Amino acid sequence: MKPFHIKLFIFGLLMLSALLPARGVAQQQDTPQITSLESRVSNLEHRIPYHTEDGAGLFLFGAFCALWAQNTGRNPWLWFFLGLLFSVIAILVLLSKNADDKKGKT
Repeated sequence: MKPFHIKLFIFGLLMLSALLPARGVAQQQDTPQITSLESRVSNLEHRIPYHTEDGAGLFLFGAFCALWAQNTGRNPWLWFFLGLLFSVIAILVLLSKNADDKKGKT
């Protein structure tokens, strides 16, 4: 290494060491915010399993509507997304449409 590069390297190390204590003070001031953030993340982690069960239930509503729509000659993708978004309402509408179809055949 050239002497200039060595001096530049040493100067960089001195500047870095001068900044390190200031960084420690900043970290101490941020501690209440970090503690608050950790608490909020922990609360969110406890809620996740409940939302995954809800998502699975909505998916099953969508799959049921799609299967029923496919068996009655309707668009299964449309009814899958309707069942996914509107769950019970979509099933009731599909039951009503199916009942109307059966009345028309007899």
